[in-house]
Amino acid sequence: MARRRKGIPINGVLVVDKPAGLSSNRVVQRVKSLTRAQKVGHTGALDPMATGVLPLVFGEASKFSQFGLDADKQYLGRIQFGVATDTLDADGAITETADIPVLDEVLIETVLQEFRGPQMQLPPLISALKQDGQPWYKLARQGISVERTPREIIVHELAFRAHGPDWLDIFVRCSKGTYIRTLAYDIGRAFGSVAHLRQLRRIDAGGLQIDQAHPLEPLLERLADDSGELKKVLCPVDTLITHLPAISLSESECMTLIHGQKVAGHSRVECDTMRAYFESHQFIGLVQQDESGHLLAKRMLTPAAAGMRGSSESGPCGSGMPSKE
Repeated sequence: MARRRKGIPINGVLVVDKPAGLSSNRVVQRVKSLTRAQKVGHTGALDPMATGVLPLVFGEASKFSQFGLDADKQYLGRIQFGVATDTLDADGAITETADIPVLDEVLIETVLQEFRGPQMQLPPLISALKQDGQPWYKLARQGISVERTPREIIVHELAFRAHGPDWLDIFVRCSKGTYIRTLAYDIGRAFGSVAHLRQLRRIDAGGLQIDQAHPLEPLLERLADDSGELKKVLCPVDTLITHLPAISLSESECMTLIHGQKVAGHSRVECDTMRAYFESHQFIGLVQQDESGHLLAKRMLTPAAAGMRGSSESGPCGSGMPSKE
């Protein structure tokens, strides 16, 4: 007999505004403990120093968390010149100092231009990336050598917002895998100095924006006082994949796909993956087509989570197929 999972079955996405000083995993554990949810995770960690958009996935929404991990992100950051740290951010120990460059807008624009577009970036040693199953930061603390190789990233946008005598505020829109603290360090070197990331705020993660995010502490207080509060703030399961095209299916077609069988009779479409809905409103999962035009299940909700019993309720982020207006 299968072992029954402890906790309450909750499905959806909760967008949290992570405060400074907490790890992303700690945020997950606090929310999970308070809601008593069976399963909670996140779609891309923020460093403890960082704040901002942290999407949490509950239950069946975790099946689509990779789309959040792979999505572009947007950040506001402050680069502090003259001091380098071992973590490349304000939480680290000072490793080097240098003269502070003279900042002017012409020079700033010239330097930032070097960091726009596709490029190779060396991930920081103090990070959660793993070697032989162990996080780099743990290996580094033990004095074990870590083999780091540059990874390809894309900085789609990089602009300065303000600057002072020894700091520079930037806006970044970048691909997955981009370390803003590494970017800050490299920018410091390009100025002929050293630098570290003093502040970081994520303002967008795959289209989920900071004005949708709930500050953690007030949210936890509301959840503790009102057991129904989570339903008010929880976004639908398909929140992370609304950029994909959608297809509407009959109830029998939905159940056929949920049970892992093909559905025939659909016109061939030029897209790799589609969101599937029962009569345009009830999300059931992701489907794809074979060369014959048959629909195949790619990543489906369980029958219970799909809830094939009429219209679904939308959370604060909206749900369902887009209108044709």
